[in-house]
Amino acid sequence: MPQGSKILIVEDEMLISMEIKQKLRAMGYEVVGQAITGESAIQKAGETKPDLILMDIRLKGEMDGIAAAKRIMELYDLPIIFLTAHSDKATLERAIAVSPSGYLLKPFKERELMTNIEMSLHKHRIKQKVREEVHPEALSELGKKIEAIPLPVVLLSGTGTIREINQVAATLAGFQRQELLGRPVYAFFGLLGGGDAVQDGSGVEMILPDQVSLKRKDGSMVPVTLTGGFVFHEGNQPPSYLILIESAESAATASSHIGPEMIRHLMAVTTALRLPAFVIDKSLMLAGYNPLFAELARKAGISQYMLNRPLYETPKFSFFGDMQDLQELFRSGDVERRIRKYTFDETVKFIEFTRIPLKKEGIPTHIATIMADVTAERHAVFEAERIKKEYSELYSTLEKIRELSAEIRTPIQDMLLKMSEGKPLESGYAREMTDQVSDLMSRFDTAWIRYAELKDQITKK
Repeated sequence: MPQGSKILIVEDEMLISMEIKQKLRAMGYEVVGQAITGESAIQKAGETKPDLILMDIRLKGEMDGIAAAKRIMELYDLPIIFLTAHSDKATLERAIAVSPSGYLLKPFKERELMTNIEMSLHKHRIKQKVREEVHPEALSELGKKIEAIPLPVVLLSGTGTIREINQVAATLAGFQRQELLGRPVYAFFGLLGGGDAVQDGSGVEMILPDQVSLKRKDGSMVPVTLTGGFVFHEGNQPPSYLILIESAESAATASSHIGPEMIRHLMAVTTALRLPAFVIDKSLMLAGYNPLFAELARKAGISQYMLNRPLYETPKFSFFGDMQDLQELFRSGDVERRIRKYTFDETVKFIEFTRIPLKKEGIPTHIATIMADVTAERHAVFEAERIKKEYSELYSTLEKIRELSAEIRTPIQDMLLKMSEGKPLESGYAREMTDQVSDLMSRFDTAWIRYAELKDQITKK
């Protein structure tokens, strides 16, 4: 029986998605998320780290399930089972080309679903085990961390040798990662176009970040731009150098963040107003952002490098927006305002997101998002509601006191009337009136105590 394996469902028909979710839970699986578009599937795969993905082939949006599955496998190496009602040859050939773990035709039985899931999980575990046995260096914790980064990454030792490299980076140059481990850095990086490096007359050669190229296995050179970081080790070991590789073309395109005149003006205005803001295009890439947003992204753990990539490949970007919601805004063209609640180090913040579609000839081409901290306003609303509630309860208590006062008056007036007329008070009647008055007085005292408590609360605040 399943032991709580985590599964992500990617299905654009929500009724079908909910039905699959119920079946999976009944079988003992944990459903960690649901997505209806390919871009959202990639984002949620990075966020939730499922053990397996059930992927419908026909999805809403630009990206279908096959394209999404291919990218997820490249980024996260997860087993994927395709679900589809279409068994035509072309679809089947495209699906087979990405090597899925399984393929289920709708409608399918629960037993078929469970069997496919368990077989896929088992095959994936065996595949990982074989990979570790063939390449034992991948067993190191550092190697696993480097390999898990969904970006081209090289780790250099202080002496300039390649200590670790992930397969994403090795593939850029046409290598397998084990072919590059332990080799000197100049076996992988070189001077762009064989041009002149910067020399200072002392025999020292410097290659600037925009002059670097990758040396491919076939002898060709690929221009790239590098970004550096550090990996610190325990003890007194010197740090290693973490190098992120970006194609020169994408770096040149994404680094300017200038965009149309309107985007530049919007960023300038929002910066002056101290409001974080960013603009995305239809391919879900950032077309512009201001320094306040860049600072927030850094605090959320999103590097500058990741901001230059498709946002659905940046799991932590969900802090600023869900891919499905953004895609829906491109379709609807409506302005949206939404307040989200966040907790930072036990401090609660309320952030209002205003999303404005920017249109050309009536068709949305970009979405501008402006963020505002509305915590003070929300607290003011909560405080007003609290005060309203307290005064309402105070009024209700006073009303109850008035009603009890009227009730007490009736038996007392009745007894006084009998006494004024010289009528004898029978023992049973007197006892009944006494009990009634005693009960009313007790309720009257309780109401007064509650009134005093409420009054004190309001006075103190």
